[in-house]
Amino acid sequence: MKNEAAHPSFCFLSGMLRRRLRTPDGGPLGILADLKAALSERYPEVQSIVVAAGRNRLEIPATSANVASLAGGSGIMQDFEGTPVTLGASQFLVRETLLDRQVVDVHGAKVVRVNDVQLLCHGGRLHVVHVDIGLPGLARRLGFEKGIRSLASLMRKKPKDELVSWKYVQPLNETGAGPVRISLRQEQIRMLHPGELADIIEELDPEERLALVRSIDAAQVAEAIEETDGSVQAAIIRDLDSELAADILEEMEPAAAVDVVEMLSEETQQSIMAAMEEDEREQIEILSRAEEDTAATVMTLDFLSIPEDSTAGGALALVREKADQVEFIHYLYCLDPSGRLSGVVSLRNLILAGNGEPISSLMHSRLTTVHPDDPLEDLADAFLKFRFQALPVVDEEGVLEGVVTFQHSFDELLPFYGRASG
Repeated sequence: MKNEAAHPSFCFLSGMLRRRLRTPDGGPLGILADLKAALSERYPEVQSIVVAAGRNRLEIPATSANVASLAGGSGIMQDFEGTPVTLGASQFLVRETLLDRQVVDVHGAKVVRVNDVQLLCHGGRLHVVHVDIGLPGLARRLGFEKGIRSLASLMRKKPKDELVSWKYVQPLNETGAGPVRISLRQEQIRMLHPGELADIIEELDPEERLALVRSIDAAQVAEAIEETDGSVQAAIIRDLDSELAADILEEMEPAAAVDVVEMLSEETQQSIMAAMEEDEREQIEILSRAEEDTAATVMTLDFLSIPEDSTAGGALALVREKADQVEFIHYLYCLDPSGRLSGVVSLRNLILAGNGEPISSLMHSRLTTVHPDDPLEDLADAFLKFRFQALPVVDEEGVLEGVVTFQHSFDELLPFYGRASG
C-alpha cells in the first residue's frame, strides 16, 4: 500500500465509482459514490470519499492509507469513521459537478462535455488533473473500452484520448451559484478573443450561459455578445438583473444596444433603461427613434470632436483623456464656433504634427458626409467609393450627430456591398 502511494500513478473516476468499500476486518461500508475535492490548489485535491450505504451518504477522510487503497484497487478503508457530507465554499463533488456536464475548455475556446475525470495519486494524495472529453472516456464509463480499442486495433487505428488539463477547464454549474464558481478562472477567460467567447456563449445552455456572463466584467460581455445572434443577446439581457443588464448595454455599441432593447418586452425595457446612466440612456433613445434601414440606425454617438481653433497638442491630449471611452478613433471631427462640422483630421496626421501646429492647417475641409435619413444603400456606396474608415452623420444645418464606422456597419451593409460587386 505505502509503495503504491509513493509512486505517481493515474486513474480514472469511472474506475472507482460504485466500487465496494470495506473495513479492514472485511465489514461492508457501502459503495463509492463520489469524491469531495477542494479548489484551494491549481489541481483540486480530494479531501474525502463519499460512501453510499442504502439511502445514507457519508464521507470518510481521504487519508494516505485510504488513497493508497483506492489506487491499488483493494477498496479496504483503513480510516472509515464517517460523517454526513457537507460542502464548504471552496469544495465540490467531483462526479456530481463534472460528469456529463458542459465545461468551457478555455484553452481550446469551446464547450465540451465531460465523459470521465482523470486523477493523479502521488504521495498519499489524490488530485483532479484532467477531464476526459473523448470517445474512449465514454466507452470506459459504459464498460466497453476494451471492445472499442480492439475494434480500433483491427482497423489499424489507435483511439486517441482527449484529455483537457484542469488548468484550462472552467467548470460551469447550472445555476451560477454553489461550490464551483466560474470566477476562479478569470485570468484565462480574459485571454479569449470576443469572437471565441461568443462561440462559447452560444453553445452553452441558458442557465450555464448566465452563469458565465455573471462571472466576467460587463465590458468583456458586451464585446462578446455583440458577436452572437440577436436572439441570444436578447435572452441574456432579459434574464439578467436590471443593473447588470444596464451595465452591459452601456458598454455595447449604441446601435447594437438599441437592437437588443427593441427585442425586449416593454416592462423589461423600462426596468433596464431606468438603471442606465443618463448619457447612455439618451443615446439609445435617440437611435431608437431613427427610421429603419437608415444611416442613423447604424451610427455611433461615441466619437471625438474638437474646436477648429485647437492645436495638435491639445487634440492629442483629448485623445489620451477619452481613448478608453471611444472604441475606434480613426479621425477627430473639427467644429466651428457655431458647432457645425468644418473639417476632419486623421489620427495619423495628428501624431506627425508638432504640438503647436493649428488644427485648421491639418484638417480636411472638403467633407464627405451622410444624413441621418440616408438609406443604407447610399451609405454602402459612400464607403466603397471613398474607402474611409468612418463617415460623419450631419443634419440639415451641418451639425454633427454621429459617426458610422465601416467595421460596425459591415454586417448591415454587406448585402449592398455584394450587390455592388456583382
